Amino acid sequence: MYLSDAEAKERICSIGRKMYQKQFVAANDGNITIRVGENAVMMTPTGVSKGDLTPEMLIKADFGGNILEGTYEPTSEMPMHLRIYKEDDTIQSTAHAHPIFLCCFANMGAELDLSLTTATVAISGKIPVAPYCNPGSLELAESVAPYVKDFNVVMLANHGSISWGHSPDEAWYILEEAENYAKLAILQKYILREFRPISKPQIKKLADTHGLTINPKRLVNAPDTTNNTEQASSFAGRPIPGVTLDDATIERIAEAVARKLKS
Repeated sequence: MYLSDAEAKERICSIGRKMYQKQFVAANDGNITIRVGENAVMMTPTGVSKGDLTPEMLIKADFGGNILEGTYEPTSEMPMHLRIYKEDDTIQSTAHAHPIFLCCFANMGAELDLSLTTATVAISGKIPVAPYCNPGSLELAESVAPYVKDFNVVMLANHGSISWGHSPDEAWYILEEAENYAKLAILQKYILREFRPISKPQIKKLADTHGLTINPKRLVNAPDTTNNTEQASSFAGRPIPGVTLDDATIERIAEAVARKLKS
């Protein structure tokens, strides 16, 4: 049912390298855990770059936070990871990092809920934001707990994101997909400023076709109808959007120009 200690150590080091290579973490950011028994979790140490992890650095602890094996200090976020396991005993792994685009949403306090692609609506779904709590605190652990059973990833206000899954790869893939989702959302809404969404009926058909159960709480903000089945238009023929300014900005510019002319 569980990975061996050696297997868990290898997977943590592998995922840590991917986190670092994809710039999901900087310096000694982030932490990864894998459940290795009924009452045992393998985890990353504090103060070590996830790109430099080696098996001997990892720590084994029980669900009470007691160190069973390892000479390094455990991650300060241990309470948050352990709280997730206690909330759902089917979870086998967690992954916490600070991906830039997800951090943007977390810093805005904005749930990620655009119906953009089949992957985003089916894998991540709506991604909520847990309220700000001091990193490493029991309060942070408790703030994440309400999301565990209904979601598989949550953003931490002014902090980062954490995902969980039924295997180490699933936990990592969910976090990776969530960051891709955040990139797409920012590009579509603020750069391209348009997209053709997936509709609610299309999401239901997707779920039925692939035997998926989408928790209603994870359903993205999808419309009842969409135009994504219509003929595509030429991208080359689309006009380049000009710069738009709101009234307050125009007034400030006008006042600045007036002051300049008077001087």
